[in-house]
Amino acid sequence: MKRHPLLVAFAILVLLTVYLTWPQAAVMNTSFAWHNDPHFSVWRLAWIAHALRSDPAHLFDGNIFYPARLTLAYSDATFLEGLAGAPLFYAGVPPLVVYNILLFAGFVASGMAMFVLARYLTGSTGGALIAAAIFTMVPYRIEHFGHLELQWAMWIPLALWAVHRTVDDPTWRRGALAGIFLWLQVLSCVYYGIFLAITMALLSMLLAGRVYLRRGDRLAAIVGWLTVGAVIAAVLTLPYARPYVENARLFGGRNLDEIRRFSATPISYLSAPAQSWLWGWTSDFGDMERRLFPGVVAVALAGIALASRSTKFVWMYAFIALVSVELSFGLHGYLYSWIYAHSSALKGLRAAARFSIIAFGALAVLAASGFAAIESRLRSEAARQSLLFGVLLLVAVEYGSAPMTLTPVPQRAASVYKTIRGLGRGPILELPLPHMDELPGHEAIYEFWSIEHWFPLVNGYSGYYPPDYFATILRMMVFPDAMSISRLQALGVKYIIVHADFYAPEEYKSLLRRMVERPELKAIGRFEDPVGVADLFELR
Repeated sequence: MKRHPLLVAFAILVLLTVYLTWPQAAVMNTSFAWHNDPHFSVWRLAWIAHALRSDPAHLFDGNIFYPARLTLAYSDATFLEGLAGAPLFYAGVPPLVVYNILLFAGFVASGMAMFVLARYLTGSTGGALIAAAIFTMVPYRIEHFGHLELQWAMWIPLALWAVHRTVDDPTWRRGALAGIFLWLQVLSCVYYGIFLAITMALLSMLLAGRVYLRRGDRLAAIVGWLTVGAVIAAVLTLPYARPYVENARLFGGRNLDEIRRFSATPISYLSAPAQSWLWGWTSDFGDMERRLFPGVVAVALAGIALASRSTKFVWMYAFIALVSVELSFGLHGYLYSWIYAHSSALKGLRAAARFSIIAFGALAVLAASGFAAIESRLRSEAARQSLLFGVLLLVAVEYGSAPMTLTPVPQRAASVYKTIRGLGRGPILELPLPHMDELPGHEAIYEFWSIEHWFPLVNGYSGYYPPDYFATILRMMVFPDAMSISRLQALGVKYIIVHADFYAPEEYKSLLRRMVERPELKAIGRFEDPVGVADLFELR
């Protein structure tokens, strides 16, 4: 550990990630988390790779929700993940493997970044490894196992590390690095980018206040270079933010009831995901997005840090943790409500409970400090190693959650999409569409399957739905009558695919009988889709 700490930490974090998410590592090419979002994430990654090579100027104009524009920005675009995955797509790596590699990378890189921050603050390699394990394995990770972007939290510790470095030795390079890390977090996860900006401002004020009281002559340089970093982050983020700003004008802010639903409450921090070996029985205390139990070991180590005051940053990170918890209460709390009322920065965010990732990062730093306080009282190296092994084991056991609930992804070649590619480019509608009260139906699957053709798709799944999409769903309730056919013709739809396996047998047969009677619809044939058979029609 002493000779190659980063390498050892990396190896341990890889093993902990495999252990935590088992059996995902054994089925990288066949399965992912049971949720619509992995289908969506594979589509995002594949679309970015496709668009960067074919038409980068229209990167944000994803092929979903045709004829809407800027559809990639209907949710987090995960641009940095897509950029990282693009070479893998170009090399022919299967889409599921690309997705799962990037998912694992989020876990491991987040832990490595926390290792860097905690080691810098505490000087303890063992404490840094404990912090890294906590930040990698905290139950929040399992609650969001199906959300790729929410695993990419590595820039949060690195940005805070850069702020500390700037305060300790103010130079423009360190200030700029803090801004670049903030920008990279925005590119990885917009939620975390906004939360990180608030946290960096808070940490900077706390550190600046400390400097002012002790060495006021350095304050101007520190503030100056941190301001440079903030400007760099803003300038770099502005082009990326433009499609989100444009969509915000179209959709407005999130529904207040929706924000309240996904805002934490104090009891959320006593609720763990159902998969947790030790604490799964608490899952009913919370709800989706609101199972935020931090773990007894981490809290106990943080308590030791507070009791021992082992480093000068302990109370700062305790304060950051408390503020972050309060912000995670969203519209149930005070700070988030105040920011929401006085700024547009939070208007597009649905899940305030995700602010807890900052609290867990601060908790990991405190746990590292608590471990370092215990470690400092041990004289022999053997005792320190035993302590490290024992605490790591306790963390691993407490956070144990395997096996993950995974869903196998059909791998069969779909001749229906091959046929469409041969017929020529044109917008596609896939049936069945969901009813308004049953969204999203099979939309995420159709979106995922569109990787096979990249033709415009009327269907779609994302954080928002455009008004035209709802209008289409309402008209299609009586398909194939004249009004629904007219609607599809107005949209420019060329192909209609009817997936047999998604219908009840009699409903499917009835629909086909009515479709073949319409002179506007030309039956092309019956072909294989990834799960069964599908009938292909051309709209004239």
